[in-house]
Amino acid sequence: MKGSSVPRRIPTQDRSRQRVERILDAAAHVFTEAGFEAATTEAIAARAGTSIGSLYQFFPNKDALFSAICDRYLDKTRAVFLSVVGGARGKGWQRVLDDAIDAFAALDRSDADLRAVWANWRRSGDFLAAGRALNREFAQGVETILAREARTIPPARRALVARVIVEVISAMLFLAARGDRANGNMVVSETKTLLKRYLRPYARGA
Repeated sequence: MKGSSVPRRIPTQDRSRQRVERILDAAAHVFTEAGFEAATTEAIAARAGTSIGSLYQFFPNKDALFSAICDRYLDKTRAVFLSVVGGARGKGWQRVLDDAIDAFAALDRSDADLRAVWANWRRSGDFLAAGRALNREFAQGVETILAREARTIPPARRALVARVIVEVISAMLFLAARGDRANGNMVVSETKTLLKRYLRPYARGA
């Protein structure tokens, strides 16, 4: 009815998704602050503002929560990469490189999931393996940009150059996010300089 004050019903699936996100947000903070071993599902449920039964409806134990936090962070990095690649055409390779590094650096600085992973690094073996697989996926995407922007790179060498770009960004931004904001910004700037100098000879023939 037009003008009705009856609130719109949120679909059950959406409500469940919102509840899961609140639980994961709470778990990321509790794992960071208390550490995985000391963290309890009761503390996580309390921080999420939900019951312990509701938490167990979605996550049977702390391991499942930690795994979901790792997966959520990797999903965010994939979304960032797809956004950068999707907007790359016509910008030029240096602008694309700047955009990619800035976007990933901003995510790493602000993301609570990543902080939870760092705080519990010994439990992150699966995360590291998944991260390596994701970097290989990213490198394939970078190859398509290199084919357009750096045509002097022989096709047989293009995969290696793409992998170097991805791994350098990954390693250097990990270093940037571990330090304070000022030092992190300097590492980000140096990462851009390093890769631009590495790529410039390849890009001259484009």
